Amino acid sequence: MTALLTFRDNVKAFISRYDYIFTPIGKGILALCIFFSISTQFGYLAVLSKGILLALLALVCAFLPLEIITGISAILIVLQSFKVSIDVALLSFALIMVFYCGYMRFIPKSGVIALLVPIFYVCHLAYALPVIIGVLVGPAAIVPMGFGVILYYYEGAVADLVKVLAAATEDDEAVQGFQYVLAELVGNKEMILTIVVFAVVILIAYLIHRSSFEHAWMVSFLVAGVLNIVLFLVGSITLTIEMSIGAILLESIVGVLIAILFQFWKGIVDYQRTEVLQFEDDDYYYYVKAIPKLSVSESNKNVKHINSKTHN
Repeated sequence: MTALLTFRDNVKAFISRYDYIFTPIGKGILALCIFFSISTQFGYLAVLSKGILLALLALVCAFLPLEIITGISAILIVLQSFKVSIDVALLSFALIMVFYCGYMRFIPKSGVIALLVPIFYVCHLAYALPVIIGVLVGPAAIVPMGFGVILYYYEGAVADLVKVLAAATEDDEAVQGFQYVLAELVGNKEMILTIVVFAVVILIAYLIHRSSFEHAWMVSFLVAGVLNIVLFLVGSITLTIEMSIGAILLESIVGVLIAILFQFWKGIVDYQRTEVLQFEDDDYYYYVKAIPKLSVSESNKNVKHINSKTHN
């Protein structure tokens, strides 16, 4: 454990020392992943799916605030939707504006969370998200994560619409794109179940993680993982939805492991050195429970070299 703590502290110190380098690199990689994800899901307009364009946009975003990534992503989604139909583009714009006006303008960085959800779906790690986000962000992530789930299923509905339009003949009645997509979303029981389960797991994980009893953070990971599995199992049976329980089980376990790694990086506490402090003022008594984080500070060793001189 000492070796791991020493390695972690050295890495954190190194990253902190060169923060001006690592921060733009991290934002650039994040932007590139998000833009390529949008290109994969909404790749209807070839000119906006070219790797060189996406790489240049990511390079620009590397030196700008995170909110710019969300803004460019929204523009890409709307422009890609125009290739399908104008009404689908307007629907995309309306959904984005509802999320922006209702939530994102109050918490600007929440848009990145919504855009990361489809990436986790593509990486087959979607069911790991509530376990990870529940302890890292908390209830503030419920709305953007819910919008991210809607965004993922919205792309699927648009893809189905494209197939319907391609198979339609001149004798068929004109298909209203926005009506088709909205009907697909409203009737999607799996999407609704996912949003509800994610919200419950995030809230429970956050409440347990913020508790003061010993090893609360570890308990929160385990409870979130088990609750995630149980709720999806019960929900899929109740609503007669075909879901891969094996995938949910595996991804929930991966989510617990990732959450443990994040917690280790953030800092773990030493319950053996817990202190309870008491103080008072004119109106109240105060009781404070202080638990120090485990850390290893390398000792500075001064080595003195003694050279023996030979006198002739």
